[in-house]
Amino acid sequence: MDQVTKPIRNRKLLPFLLSSLLFASYYFVFFLIPSPPNEVSQLHKWILDWKLYLQIADEILIFAVLALIPSIYRLANPWRKEESPTALFASGLIFLLVVPMFVLVDLLIGRLVYPVNVYPLGEETIVFLLSLQVGTMHMISLVLALAILLYSISFRKRKEGRFVFAFGILTFGFQILASYSWILSPEILLVCQLSFPTWLALIHSHAPN
Repeated sequence: MDQVTKPIRNRKLLPFLLSSLLFASYYFVFFLIPSPPNEVSQLHKWILDWKLYLQIADEILIFAVLALIPSIYRLANPWRKEESPTALFASGLIFLLVVPMFVLVDLLIGRLVYPVNVYPLGEETIVFLLSLQVGTMHMISLVLALAILLYSISFRKRKEGRFVFAFGILTFGFQILASYSWILSPEILLVCQLSFPTWLALIHSHAPN
């Protein structure tokens, strides 16, 4: 029986590990891209110089989000008896807010590097897209921080729950810091952002069977 259930469990844990790896890759690729120049006239050159990296990040992000969906479903299944209301609310935050916002970020990056019919990509449009991207990432980090905190509270009574709770609190703090990306150095921002995929990789072992 154990030989049969082990492969099944491994398949269920795969989305956690895959999503964690993809999100870590996404954040790392963006770390390699320098910040947009302050001079508006240099924005087109910045996009051309880093177009390949932006395209890679864009493609990685959409697959990371797709892998995140079954992971969150595993953490709090609404059809499971006696599921924690706190965990369900945390999952609702991710499904209804975080996932759509990540998709929006993916679309914003895509608009910078992929042509849309014959519509020109003016400097004002680039500024708007970049501003909206920063604002959306700000909201993503804040909502993720709240969701991770709620998960940590709901998991604290499970096996090894104290460690999950402690790491969740730490991740909560990192995500709050990551939401203010404009005041952080790229290195510190990367560390803060990587707390989310690290949490995903850790939490998979505590997901219900």
